[in-house]
Amino acid sequence: MIKFENKMNGRFYYLIVTRDLVNDCVLLVIYGGRNISRSRTILYGDRISIRNEIDRLSKRRLKRGYVLIQ
Repeated sequence: MIKFENKMNGRFYYLIVTRDLVNDCVLLVIYGGRNISRSRTILYGDRISIRNEIDRLSKRRLKRGYVLIQ
């Protein structure tokens, strides 16, 4: 799980890599703020595609003021 949070506006963005029922790789994205939470699921065929998407989303979150939480 990769966690990004923005303390100034209370928003968060979590990335989770998991497998679905047929053993395909899935990227689960959970995001929101203090009062609302949303999620989306993205199906990918291989780990390289997931890694590229995680890198792309991570760059975007850092650029927009989020901090990586361990």
